[in-house]
Amino acid sequence: MNAQLTRLSREARESCRGRGHDMQPFRMHTYYKTVAVSNCRKCGKQVSINSRPMPNEIGVGGEAVALGCGDVSHWDAFAVSA
Repeated sequence: MNAQLTRLSREARESCRGRGHDMQPFRMHTYYKTVAVSNCRKCGKQVSINSRPMPNEIGVGGEAVALGCGDVSHWDAFAVSA
């Protein structure tokens, strides 16, 4: 992991921890080597970091930095009950 990704991972982990998440270690994207992702061990919400975001992208993003652990995701509204 390069220095920029290391810095972003620290920032992302801190932000996620502040929302009650327990994040797994970051995993490098298999194709895009400037991207890494992590999921919360408790709720599964994800955060991604990108050390070279395009002009319309951000360096840190995902539900884990936007929502608290256990908060309902807007995607859950589309879940189909069997």
